[in-house]
Amino acid sequence: MRRGAGLVAVALTLSGCAYYNAMWSAERSAGEARRLEARGREAEARTRWALAAVKAESVVTHHPRSRWADDALVLQGEALARAGSCRTAAAPIAKALAAVTDEALRERAALAAADCALLTGQPADAERALAEALASNDAGRRSRAEYLAGRASVSRSDYDGAVAHFRRSREPAALPARARALLAAGQPEAAGAALDTLAAENRFNRDDWTQLLDGLASAGGVAAASTALDRLLARARVPTADGVALLIADGDRRLVRGDLDGAAGRYRQAAAMPAGDDGVARVRGQRVLAARAATRDDLGPVVAELTHIVGGGAGAADARTLRDLVSRVSAIPESPGTGFRLAELARDSLGAPRLAGQLFLDLATTDTGSIFAPKALVAALPLLPERHDSIIDVLDRVYTASPYTRALRGDASPAFAAAEDSLARELGVEVARGAPAAARTRPRDVLTGPRGPWLDDAPARGATPAARARPRVDERGRRVPVERPSERPDRL
Repeated sequence: MRRGAGLVAVALTLSGCAYYNAMWSAERSAGEARRLEARGREAEARTRWALAAVKAESVVTHHPRSRWADDALVLQGEALARAGSCRTAAAPIAKALAAVTDEALRERAALAAADCALLTGQPADAERALAEALASNDAGRRSRAEYLAGRASVSRSDYDGAVAHFRRSREPAALPARARALLAAGQPEAAGAALDTLAAENRFNRDDWTQLLDGLASAGGVAAASTALDRLLARARVPTADGVALLIADGDRRLVRGDLDGAAGRYRQAAAMPAGDDGVARVRGQRVLAARAATRDDLGPVVAELTHIVGGGAGAADARTLRDLVSRVSAIPESPGTGFRLAELARDSLGAPRLAGQLFLDLATTDTGSIFAPKALVAALPLLPERHDSIIDVLDRVYTASPYTRALRGDASPAFAAAEDSLARELGVEVARGAPAAARTRPRDVLTGPRGPWLDDAPARGATPAARARPRVDERGRRVPVERPSERPDRL
């Protein structure tokens, strides 16, 4: 009997050790996941959360009456929720909320329920689940609840409420989230201050900063985003590759708004980063030079430098794409139609308004009897504002009866649509069928069109090549009025 009792005691001891070790292992995986989240390594954190869930489930399954059963059940639901597996998390979370009595564990289960409610687009359910945790005596759980409540407010477009919740949270993701909410609320200065705090605390996540700088540029202007980036690079430890990418993105924002000097400066700064591969930045620098071009001759050095970059390293593919476009634009056209198309490419794809305007004028000068000539003059008007009066003078004297001159004056006619059809056939563009020509054409929309293809790596997200080609815009993207010369030149 004594020997049997001893074997039972040993078995119980071993069983207790087994579930204790399993629970300890699950908690350790959860702790690693939290540390990864704090460093912004979300993908790795989700993997560790998934592992914690598996280990916690093992305790729940094999030791359902152990002293750690409730802890394991809550951790299972919590870990599945943080891993993004909300469908699987639903059952353990519901069971925990129904059966667990410990206050701390119930609050953790409620936080997991709120996490999943947000992931499935149910902010009202999340807010209901957070009621107890928001009043928790535990600072950590209360902080997490404030963060989730802020996300729920964002989902309802209550940005002021979201800012208040995020401000009360110490979650690593709360400060970037607060900056985004401030931008959405139209408070770029406050968002910039939040970014300064992020930089001062040496908290860097490339995805967060890329998104936040783009948002700050849209809401507060490119200069504000550039200032925030400078402060980040001065205060935080930013990996070289990430610093290069952020500088290039800042240059792209400047380029799309016509600030060629500012863009070129950012690209040079990116190329000069220590131990960085400067190929992409050098390609962007050549893009600025191409955008500055006024004549075909200005493109020769650009082609030469891009050919050198194509030889290998980072940026080779971008360099090849840009070189092919620049080479095409710099070629001498064989026909008026080709010349018009190359001028469009310079305007719409290369973003070189001065060059495009000159190519349109060259076409009008060398082929005065071409059907392209009057449209080329009209297309040159917004690109060469300093020659506005002389171009108008030629249109009035030489092409008075042209449907393009008449359309410019607001006088649409069937002849305009017919001329557009002729141009389309000359350019190899298919003409729409089944509707009268006049019904297919809106003169104001096609006079100066954009039609050229985009470069695959358009410098700014959401920006069209036409926007890049428009002359003189301020940092908010608004066009700056141009003073017209008081005297009309005798020649174009």
